[in-house]
Amino acid sequence: MPGIGNIARLFTFRSYETEKEGIEISVDIPFVDLPTVEMIAEDTGIATEELNLKIYQLCEKYAEDAALRAEEYKTAFLETGGTEEEWEAHNIRITVSYEIKQQNDKYLSFIIRGTDNWTNACQDTKYYNLDVETGKTVTLEDLLGSGCRELVNESIREQISERETAGDVFWEEDKGGFTGISENANFYINENNNPVIVFGKYEIAPGSSGEIEFEIADR
Repeated sequence: MPGIGNIARLFTFRSYETEKEGIEISVDIPFVDLPTVEMIAEDTGIATEELNLKIYQLCEKYAEDAALRAEEYKTAFLETGGTEEEWEAHNIRITVSYEIKQQNDKYLSFIIRGTDNWTNACQDTKYYNLDVETGKTVTLEDLLGSGCRELVNESIREQISERETAGDVFWEEDKGGFTGISENANFYINENNNPVIVFGKYEIAPGSSGEIEFEIADR
């Protein structure tokens, strides 16, 4: 059917909030709908049901594991002299959510993020970049062509230099700084259909910088 590839959607499959032992849990689980892929699933062996099941399990597992960590933290807090009232004042909250980065007739790009507000160390983000017509994962090479790692590394080094001149702080290469992207570098596709490489907190710079992003616009 001409144009059916335009009908790619990401919407909330399940959303709930609950509270247990003074721990608030908020979960939004997305659902991927790619009609074109479903039509050709028998020929390609690709179906979105498996992807959606994995997404569902990922979101639920993060919420369960985070709740367990918080319960263990509460036990330790009370055993070391803390009170129930002091615990409640912490307002412990676990959140699982998603964000659409690009959704057009070519790509569906989104992230799923799990966070615990009681510790900066507990955050997990998964990146999904899909070809709307085939359902296959889009790679950096698909977007930038062969030799893309060299292109990306050069662009990031140039951007780091520009940001350092503007006052941003990055670690030196021999002290844990940027030495080149890995084969499985995290990225999403933005509104310009460009890949945006993402480095986690503390990965190449002090934690105060948070996540650091680099749009790769050169072709």
